[in-house]
Amino acid sequence: MARHPSVPTAGADMRRGSTRLVLPVVSLALLAVAGCSEGAPAASGSPAGRSAGPTPTPTPPPSRTPAPSATPTATAAPTPVDAGGECVDTKAMDTGKRARYLAGLKSTSGSYGSKALTIDGDGLNFRPEQTERPCEAVEVRLSRFWVDMTRASDAAGRPRTSPTAPTYEFRYTLMDRPSLSVGPEDGIAKGSVPPDSTGCRGSLSVVHVGHDIPIDELPDDLRMPTSFTAAGRGAMDVKVEAEGTLAATFVPPSGTSFC
Repeated sequence: MARHPSVPTAGADMRRGSTRLVLPVVSLALLAVAGCSEGAPAASGSPAGRSAGPTPTPTPPPSRTPAPSATPTATAAPTPVDAGGECVDTKAMDTGKRARYLAGLKSTSGSYGSKALTIDGDGLNFRPEQTERPCEAVEVRLSRFWVDMTRASDAAGRPRTSPTAPTYEFRYTLMDRPSLSVGPEDGIAKGSVPPDSTGCRGSLSVVHVGHDIPIDELPDDLRMPTSFTAAGRGAMDVKVEAEGTLAATFVPPSGTSFC
């Protein structure tokens, strides 16, 4: 019976043992709670990071604000073509004024009395000085005539001959009257080259503005050239007195010795 008191001692040991078992469980629970409490700031920090995201959005608009300042420069009016008197407006000119303007244009060659508008065997050439050239193309007319030539005869019907230059009779026949444009650029007007001469037939090309030039206003006499060139084909300047005439050239026939 002396062992009875040891029973309660064993029971007390079991309670202490159960207490040791409970302490680790409680510690784990506390650690879990602590873990949640430590994760909470991280979770609460992520929304703060997201909420900070929209705040930089107002920054881009200031970077775009300088763009509208370039608009006035882009919409600036272009400089007129005739600014500073670099060209002459011919659209409102009447026929007489246009004829005087073209006849008075000087050539870029710089030679005294040289004309900006000329015609020869190569065609109608236009090379005016820069400060007086037209702002736009100017219309002119080109009256072209065939010239049939024969040796002149004396009263007895014999051909007139001369050691230096024989005398010829000629007859004009209208070929065509095309309208051409000259300027504002330099160059030869398209369709202005005189036709090739054949046999005893040459051509007369008259550049003018205004009314048609009748045959009775053409020269009464034409001189034959003393030499022929491959480029000019022996073309010679001719003076035509008809009103509005600007220039004229005569391309003689190449075979007058047989006429």
